Amino acid sequence: SKMVETLGRFPLPIEVNKFGLRATEIAVGAAAASLGLAGPVTLRMTGGQPFVTDGGHFILDASFGRIPDTRALSNALFAIPGVVEHGLFIGLASTAVIAGGDGIQTVHAARKPGSSIDHDVA
Repeated sequence: SKMVETLGRFPLPIEVNKFGLRATEIAVGAAAASLGLAGPVTLRMTGGQPFVTDGGHFILDASFGRIPDTRALSNALFAIPGVVEHGLFIGLASTAVIAGGDGIQTVHAARKPGSSIDHDVA
């Protein structure tokens, strides 16, 4: 149910350090705005408290809507001090096996012109 042509239907999780949370949250919004993206960036809560990852970090959920250039957003987020990781997993796999109500689908990454590798995907 999460396979889509363009990302943005669901909030993008961004793992951040606790220290400097507000400054990081502002920087995330500014980075998104520089790419023409807008939407709320909220701290993920559970039981009235901020959700804490296994690594001791917080999660910001960014609802930017449609994300046309995932690579640019990924690079912009990783350039922000305090951002540990995010939910844009770019170039990590050449094949995805997706199970759903219609069965199992195997998707292979398209090779970009001039690329010497098969897993340069966004």
